[in-house]
Amino acid sequence: MVRRLRACTISAFVAILILFAGGIAPAAAAITVKIDGQRLSFGLDPSPQIIQGRTLVPLRAIFEALGAEVQWQATTQTVIATKGSTTITLCVGQREALRNTEKITLDVPAMIIKGRTMVPLRFVSEALGTNVSWDGESQTVRISTREEQQPSGNPDAEGSFTPGQRLELTVNINTKVDFQVIFEPDALAKAGSVKVYADSGTSCRLVLGADVNTASLPGKKGFDGARVKFKYIEKWPFGVERPVILANGDMTGNKCWMGKEEIVAGVKILERDSILRVMNATDAQWSQVQIAY
Repeated sequence: MVRRLRACTISAFVAILILFAGGIAPAAAAITVKIDGQRLSFGLDPSPQIIQGRTLVPLRAIFEALGAEVQWQATTQTVIATKGSTTITLCVGQREALRNTEKITLDVPAMIIKGRTMVPLRFVSEALGTNVSWDGESQTVRISTREEQQPSGNPDAEGSFTPGQRLELTVNINTKVDFQVIFEPDALAKAGSVKVYADSGTSCRLVLGADVNTASLPGKKGFDGARVKFKYIEKWPFGVERPVILANGDMTGNKCWMGKEEIVAGVKILERDSILRVMNATDAQWSQVQIAY
């Protein structure tokens, strides 16, 4: 126990030295964290920060928001988090943590900033089995817990994404409505499966087998630069007059083409597991949509 105490104390001291040696690179804008589309407030806790090129987030605030119970052992600088049958043990300053008996390697050691333990973003995903993505353009961390709730039944459309090649999937809902997913040649970080599950004529679930590349394509901005696009196509007569698409409850790069015979609404996809819902936009939502005729 004494040996562990010394090891953790020395590791914590080294982490502090790294911190004050210029390891922190200020983000261009404040970093936002969303869990299943809902923005997480950190109160008096430090906000997420970019350190050594990695996004570090406050462990307690995020773990508790995900339903874990967090304990802090000051003498050993150790965090113990429990959720169901999973126990996470993490020592400040060390590059390895335990998920039950399984070792997890951290991108950078956990650090204490303003009295709070900060951990690399990817650690949240590996520790609690959530789906975590980083959107560099909007400086947003998106955490989804839907991976624990696998879709039932067979997908309505599926394919395999190959880097360097374009992929397009279409789901024919009925004679009036189509869902379409378009992947640019570098849409995903690596090859992976693509599955679309249609719940109804106005909602579906998109499950990807690899992380999304969220930055805009070179030379392009906004929706037209999105690597993954979801489109809702409705033919006249229109049931949804001002269609807006929410991806996991969020609007990102929304666009709408208003034609005489069909309306096409689109949104950027930023996560590996997305619930996509089409609805009539409120005035506030419609003001955020790029409209073309």
